[in-house]
Amino acid sequence: MAHAADELPTVVRRMEAGRMLLAGATVRDVAAALHISPGTVRRYQVIVQAGGLDALKLLGVGGRVSALDRDALDWIAAALTGSARVHGFDTDAWTNARLRAVIEAQFGVRYSRVYIWQIATNLGLGHCLTKSKR
Repeated sequence: MAHAADELPTVVRRMEAGRMLLAGATVRDVAAALHISPGTVRRYQVIVQAGGLDALKLLGVGGRVSALDRDALDWIAAALTGSARVHGFDTDAWTNARLRAVIEAQFGVRYSRVYIWQIATNLGLGHCLTKSKR
């Protein structure tokens, strides 16, 4: 199911970053509050300074449409904000490999580790993935 671009978590977060920057927040504060890199915030800042929020909204989201619909993304977000133990793992921590396995088991689609990270990041939950390999 396709999403309206302005409802995608990445676009919502991007627009919030733009509003925060216009309100006077620092790059560091925006990055920390929204769990995005300072480099990305600086890029948004340049765009907002040049063309306002309208210019920021025009940024594309890239890539093809995901096989995961809004309900699936909501399910993944709920899983990531909970314990990995609920899904059969021996610790609470979420890793890229664990999320990949859970998505494959739940939805029957297998994604690359890079796209798994992108899903978590788009949901604003990239910080929930630990660096551990297991």
